[in-house]
Amino acid sequence: MKRKPNQFSKASSKPLPAPLTLDILRYSHDGRGIASHEGRVVMVANALPGEQVVATIDQAGSKLWQGRSTSIITASPVRLAAPCKLYGVCGGCQLQHLQHANQLPVKQQTVSDHLRRNGFKEQAWSEPLLSEPYGYRHRARFHVDKKGQVGFHAEKGNRLVPVAQCPVLTPALEQAYQTLVASAPMVGIVQFELVVDDQGQIGVVVLDGKPIASADFYLWSNSQGWWSTQALSYQAGAATVTALPGEFTQVNRSVNQQMIAQARQWLQLTATDRLLDLFCGNGNLSLALADEVAACLGLEASHSAITQATSAAQGRPQVLFEQADLFTVDLSKLAAVRSFEPTVMLLDPPRAGAEALCAVLKKIPSVKKILYVSCDPATLARDLTLLVDAKWRVRKIGLIDMFPQTRHIETMVYLEKRAKS
Repeated sequence: MKRKPNQFSKASSKPLPAPLTLDILRYSHDGRGIASHEGRVVMVANALPGEQVVATIDQAGSKLWQGRSTSIITASPVRLAAPCKLYGVCGGCQLQHLQHANQLPVKQQTVSDHLRRNGFKEQAWSEPLLSEPYGYRHRARFHVDKKGQVGFHAEKGNRLVPVAQCPVLTPALEQAYQTLVASAPMVGIVQFELVVDDQGQIGVVVLDGKPIASADFYLWSNSQGWWSTQALSYQAGAATVTALPGEFTQVNRSVNQQMIAQARQWLQLTATDRLLDLFCGNGNLSLALADEVAACLGLEASHSAITQATSAAQGRPQVLFEQADLFTVDLSKLAAVRSFEPTVMLLDPPRAGAEALCAVLKKIPSVKKILYVSCDPATLARDLTLLVDAKWRVRKIGLIDMFPQTRHIETMVYLEKRAKS
């Protein structure tokens, strides 16, 4: 059977259109501006609703064109001059041209649109958890070219953009980066992660590189007192959690503390509750809340994260962490869960969401409350649809400003089981 051409795909057989003058009508779901030209939708980076811009087109399908503004004819009053000289070239940030206070309404509308398309009525939103607009990221992954230049990938493709400094890094991480760029042996390294923990300890790990180059790099980093195999420490509420360099931690430490405080406020835990933390990582949420419940069970696929969480839970006999692949296991048949009889569930999945888990929650009748932390609006809307169909009710929803200046969206949702009619 002959396949129909993808009307949204790049048309490689035709030359790209000449630059266009466009009136920007509204935002797209990733923060770009949307215009219309001769019956086509045009998505334009670095463009805001109400603006008239000149844009170059770099992808041209039959009904969808994509490009970037090259000059602003009429500017929006909420437009800013991006503080980073590499903005639009480096792929790390997408919203530096938009005032920080106006980024959150765009993200909230994106989540609302996904929910509406899945049959949800308009939600009453809680106030967002706010971040400083810059200087918030305590860890970052960098790439290195064959010449030893360090930076991030370009906005499009895998071309390396050398970075002298980055405004979204915390001052401590920026200082560590400057030290590394100035004196570390980088030739032969391909990718590494640099991190600073809550006590100011610097950690670094090579994620890709030649063995001899990696050995030389670690000799240098060890001479700086930086850690690569020792666990770093972080505050999670009043608890302390640990993670090895290169392992997942929430990048925005201030917002992470706010997130924990809001989880506590929304859940209103009691001394008889039994807390099940799915995708628990190193115990960031569960250990922060463990002292308020009768028992806590955390499940996570990463063996290293479970090891760190178990170590941090010493002295709390009511807390247990176990390794489990939550994308393949049937939670309702997992012996540890069936015997645990949880009353409260935390869900903090990766972008893929938790579709299989949400589909079987009705088989765990003891659960009365769910707190879902999402990093992808589309999978959140899909999963909430499953939960609502299974007699759960959304009681609270709010944005978490974890990633200012970027298109990434973090959302917290609190659900309660509906009373039987």
